[in-house]
Amino acid sequence: MGWRVAVSIVTLFGSIIAAIIWLFFYAGNFNAYQNIAVIFVIILAFIAIMGATWAPWGMKQGTWWERKKIARILFG
Repeated sequence: MGWRVAVSIVTLFGSIIAAIIWLFFYAGNFNAYQNIAVIFVIILAFIAIMGATWAPWGMKQGTWWERKKIARILFG
């Protein structure tokens, strides 16, 4: 679980740094729609990395929760 937290922190700050670098150094050469698209891609990449990182943990927890729920129904 520790590596997931580390990846989350690094990805969050990496996304923020990428957006800042883009806006301060590269955005001037592009129009507003292109800059919005780049920021949107940065956000989508962040979401994709978070999903890939946390989905296995969530699926494992969901399975655990279902087993606990079934046990509660069967055994009171």
